[in-house]
Amino acid sequence: MRLRQVVLAAADLEATIEQIDHIFGNQVAFRDPGVEFFALRNAVFAIGDTFLEVVSPLGEEAAAERYRRRRGGDCGYMVMVQCDDFQSDRERAEQLGVRIVWSAELGDISGMHLHPRDTGGPLLSLDQPVPADSWRWAGPDWRQLSDRGDAREVLA
Repeated sequence: MRLRQVVLAAADLEATIEQIDHIFGNQVAFRDPGVEFFALRNAVFAIGDTFLEVVSPLGEEAAAERYRRRRGGDCGYMVMVQCDDFQSDRERAEQLGVRIVWSAELGDISGMHLHPRDTGGPLLSLDQPVPADSWRWAGPDWRQLSDRGDAREVLA
């Protein structure tokens, strides 16, 4: 497994994007309309072949907003880890009684979000992309934008 994406929750998406661009010089690689399913708006920055995502809740009852309030404001929200054997990892989570709060198996990626109370930290996502060097969650153009800033890699 390896860290692939770190997600921050922020009340003001556009202001946070401006701060990241100012500090690191990285441009937004993707805004995923699919995150509306989670009552979010987002922006994903490609930093090498790792990613920094900022999500902003669309309402007071969005899970990310409830988490932000519990943490006292803008905060780390999710860690996304690339795995090599999604099915085995899913079975292991189920054996351990870890709640899976979202799951999808698509043609180019399989992913699941594990409940933070069961993992002892932020929301944890295990994702297996196919091919392994791809990353659907960063959009189709991330490779062209991955080295356009001072930041080169997201490290744990």
